Amino acid sequence: MDRLEYSIPDSTKPLYNSIIEELEGTLSRPINVLNLGSSYGINSSLMKYNLTMSELNDFFLNGSEPTKKETKQFYEKCDSNDNMNFYQIDISKEALKFSEEMNLCERGMNVDLEAEKLNLLESLPKMDLVIATGCIGYIGYKAFSNLLKVNKNRQSNSTESETEYIAPIFAFSVLRMFDMTGIEEVFEMYGYSVVKSDIKPILQRSFSDPEEKAQTVSLLHDMEISTKNYEDNGNFYADFYIAKSKN
Repeated sequence: MDRLEYSIPDSTKPLYNSIIEELEGTLSRPINVLNLGSSYGINSSLMKYNLTMSELNDFFLNGSEPTKKETKQFYEKCDSNDNMNFYQIDISKEALKFSEEMNLCERGMNVDLEAEKLNLLESLPKMDLVIATGCIGYIGYKAFSNLLKVNKNRQSNSTESETEYIAPIFAFSVLRMFDMTGIEEVFEMYGYSVVKSDIKPILQRSFSDPEEKAQTVSLLHDMEISTKNYEDNGNFYADFYIAKSKN
């Protein structure tokens, strides 16, 4: 991804961390974070170990591929924030295995979020924050419907009273070319409000070729979204959203 200058995790890191700081003010335990589309644990590397994309690229992409031992030593030398526990969902078993072996997550789950059978999620501890960087659009409203259904069932079975139960916060970046209507409707159905951040669109990565740029710009123009100063300059841009329970 270094060739395409994938940089958005650096930008979403402080946004996610600000939510975690908010949660730390109300919870007296480590914050449980569920990372959708986690890949090889980039968000965990940046947030739990306070690394940057540049540092990850320098280690993993500078010359020969590091061994498992070298990678483990790399992370062990970093300061770890033990006040956040990561749980990861991805379609790549290899990526999840890597994350578990490098202690980037408490547990990795190879789950199809679009499927109905999400019993595996029922075994997780209560999630406080659900994050997704770059995968929304590739996973759609059905995935969130299933996650929110699991959350609702958990709330119904919780021994906590309605005033004590704190519903998880969702935070995610979404490429500007993806329509959020379906996802917003699902959150509304489950008693959440979705707010688009007023920060400027976030650079995700550069286009892989002129065709990808042309297709994206054309799609955005069809949606009556201006690409001036953004996609016209050769990069994907994303908006940032936060969904919180109305109760």
